[in-house]
Amino acid sequence: MSPILPEPRPDLTGFAPYRTQQMKAEVRLQANEWADPNPAARYLSAEELEALLLNRYPGAASELHAALAERYGVAPDQIVIGNGSNEVLLYTFLLFGGHGRKTLLFQPTYSMHARLTQTAGGTVADELIGLPYALPVERALAAARRHRPEIVVICSPNNPSGTLIGEEVILSVARALPRSLVLVDEAYADFAGFTVVPRIAGQPNLVVTKTFSKARAAAGLRLGILLAHPEVAAMYRAVQLPYNVNAITAAVGAKIARDEAQVRRRVERNRTERDRVYAALRRVASIEAFPSETNFVLFRLKSGATEDVHARFLGESVLLRDLSTWPGCAGCLRVSIGTPEENDRFIAALAAVFGAAVAA
Repeated sequence: MSPILPEPRPDLTGFAPYRTQQMKAEVRLQANEWADPNPAARYLSAEELEALLLNRYPGAASELHAALAERYGVAPDQIVIGNGSNEVLLYTFLLFGGHGRKTLLFQPTYSMHARLTQTAGGTVADELIGLPYALPVERALAAARRHRPEIVVICSPNNPSGTLIGEEVILSVARALPRSLVLVDEAYADFAGFTVVPRIAGQPNLVVTKTFSKARAAAGLRLGILLAHPEVAAMYRAVQLPYNVNAITAAVGAKIARDEAQVRRRVERNRTERDRVYAALRRVASIEAFPSETNFVLFRLKSGATEDVHARFLGESVLLRDLSTWPGCAGCLRVSIGTPEENDRFIAALAAVFGAAVAA
């Protein structure tokens, strides 16, 4: 006999967990992580670890806030930290979304924005931009005025297209909807040398999220931040879970936040390697590769099934991300930029998968 189970909200019945593909492979280019190892021992000495007392609740992470405030040119009280950027994103949809409230997304974009909107009880209004991905001011404003959302999300650079959405688009939407929140997800902005953080002071309905998981090479740390007008940041702190970032994460994060030289080195190497991978993809006649400002490249098959191509890459022990089920991404796969050696493996696999000679 099947047990009698409690019933979730009807709109969450059958909700599937979020997963990236996790098959075994020697070269893992599916999750947009920084590929070089970045051990925690690089940041904390044995003495510093001794000083972190696990029997006490973590403090206010003042050193981390100070480092981030210096880096982004804001006051410490404008910063909200979370257990990964997904947590501060969730606070956004809980605080400004929810039942009877609408989030406007420009698809295809990061799938967690829709998931978190629904988790918070809100509804999603999808504006299908498609590929190649381009969002001019007129298109963004027309969608904002048509849907009148409480939240507008702009991912810049966008995932999965790799496209930069400029400041003019973002500010035009924020000015047109002053009572709505405009969330700018800048997870990949370091790679593009882009940010709208300086615009927050004059546009208080603008909030920006960032992550330590990409150019800061700390996906395992689970540290995300949100930057906002001081009064808006106070709204977030009012609903934030207590002690949500642990003491070790705060200590390591403060040191990583001050290491801008390492970020610059990663950004430069990523640019070189991304150009090399993109050029190799462009030489394959049976696919269309899209330009990118990030640490990944999206490409679309001109024919054939993505699951077959994904399996053939896996046969070469190279794991990619099949994005064919994302809105507007039929026939698409995404490859993260790895180490130079991993990118060599991917380029070599192109020839085996597509039956074409692809020079490195």
